[in-house]
Amino acid sequence: MKYKILTLTSISHFINDGNSWFLPVSFTFLIEYLDISKFLVGVLSGIFFGVSALASPLVTRLVDRSNTHARIMGLGILLWGFGLILFGSSISINSLPLMILAVAIAGFSSAFYHPLGAAILSITYKGNAGTALGINGSMGSLGRAIYPTLMLAIFGFFYRNMFLTSLILGVISILASLPSFFANIQLDTRKDDSANIKSNTSNSSFSIVAIILLTISALLRSIFTQGISQFLPTLLVGSFDYSYSVNLGEALSIALSAAVVGQPILGLLSDRVGRRSIYGISSVGAVISFLLFLRIPNIVFLCIFGFFTFSAFPLMLSLVGDFVPRNSTSFANSIVWGLGVTGGGVIGPILMGSLSQVSNLIFASEILSIVGVISALVVPFIPKPPKKSKVPLFG
Repeated sequence: MKYKILTLTSISHFINDGNSWFLPVSFTFLIEYLDISKFLVGVLSGIFFGVSALASPLVTRLVDRSNTHARIMGLGILLWGFGLILFGSSISINSLPLMILAVAIAGFSSAFYHPLGAAILSITYKGNAGTALGINGSMGSLGRAIYPTLMLAIFGFFYRNMFLTSLILGVISILASLPSFFANIQLDTRKDDSANIKSNTSNSSFSIVAIILLTISALLRSIFTQGISQFLPTLLVGSFDYSYSVNLGEALSIALSAAVVGQPILGLLSDRVGRRSIYGISSVGAVISFLLFLRIPNIVFLCIFGFFTFSAFPLMLSLVGDFVPRNSTSFANSIVWGLGVTGGGVIGPILMGSLSQVSNLIFASEILSIVGVISALVVPFIPKPPKKSKVPLFG
């Protein structure tokens, strides 16, 4: 059963995170070919993350009560397919209202996977959740790495037709959602009596403080990482002379593929060394490597940026699982991921678009890097989590 759950969630993670990179690559098309301003693209990205941030706690609260994690996770992947198809349609007819609607649907769709997938794995694997989330997260990273090249290859094959590109990727998403609806998965969401966290006022306050500080750090980190990520294809095309073709897709894929090994490695280290420490190291590493890339535009530094930036999933959400009872993980995950990570995704792209509109993307990137440093400075103030019981990774 554990292997089945890890496989199902990993496929969903692959599709969810792959789909999420359809948008920033498409945003470059809007800027370079449809003359849409960087500020407006930042607003579109902000709408995507804003809808996701608002929807995430509501969706997962309902799931906590109904214990239908797998089916609701599948619903999110299904809706992603329709959102992509609508977004491609809006680009093909250059309709801003339709673009807004499409990114809102995509944002709603994106609210499902991360808190639900993390909750399913935290409940199933308990103290080994960091390792399981790392394996699972590597599949999300693989999706992110493959999709830019896949998208631009399809785009070029169909003579730069964005609608057909979105249609193909949308259908893939719809088909990938079907196993989650038919898989018979029932999770044991009873209160975890073996956990060291007791239901008393002192420990409840401890957990609340920890979740608040982690959410603040996640918010600041996401302002930096999402602001950069949503404009990274545009930065490569506009400032570093990449062409809007498979050439761009390959550069993005190489950079993003670093997290394929980064997620399981950092997830394993979080189980062995400590989640808080590894999370802080990854935050600092992301900032330093990107600043080096701006000064020395070598793909190696972009790979190091990808290694640290897109490995937050096993670190952040397994850390949440150490602070709260396991029957409450999906709601706590939705706070840290939905309000923290996704909330930062609202602010970061709008800030990046605004700054680049009056200056340039390199200057805007440097300003957002300062926010990334502040996010790392919050980490030492997060309380050290208590240890929880472990179960075998497979079995």
